[in-house]
Amino acid sequence: MGSGKTTVGIRLARKLGVTFADSDAEIEIAANYSVREIFEKFGEEDFRNGERKVICRLISDRPAVLGTGGGAFMDRETRERLKERTITIWLKADINHLVERTSRRDTRPLLRQGNPGEILRQLAETRYPIYGQAAIIVETGAGPHEKVVNNIIWKLNQYLAAETAQERKKQHNQCSGK
Repeated sequence: MGSGKTTVGIRLARKLGVTFADSDAEIEIAANYSVREIFEKFGEEDFRNGERKVICRLISDRPAVLGTGGGAFMDRETRERLKERTITIWLKADINHLVERTSRRDTRPLLRQGNPGEILRQLAETRYPIYGQAAIIVETGAGPHEKVVNNIIWKLNQYLAAETAQERKKQHNQCSGK
């Protein structure tokens, strides 16, 4: 929440020549309610169930950059599907940056329940260990989004090169009887 996933995601998709999808926007279209209204009318559990279905649909299409809400990766089933079918990237930001960025709009249901800084700190304590399971972790900060995009592309290339090397080693071991 506030890490820049939409802005960075759009720019990354453009550079990679693929489409960008935002799971929250897709949920709003599917439900005909805003995320805030879904939380208020139906609760978080119903939102997460809908989110899981929408994300499954989005990751079964052609290659794309997908921005998910902050809680999506916390759902075990959604997280496992994302890890199986995508290359997950965590845009890790300093809590003070997140507080500043999220204070610009009053559209985040979880932050409306008290002191946003304290809520973000508590969320970080709970979520960061889970977010750390992402295949790629990229630090974001106050710098330009383009720098973050370039860092993602660099790390993505490193990740793919390592994955290719692992696959080659596996094939070599199979051919040599190891």
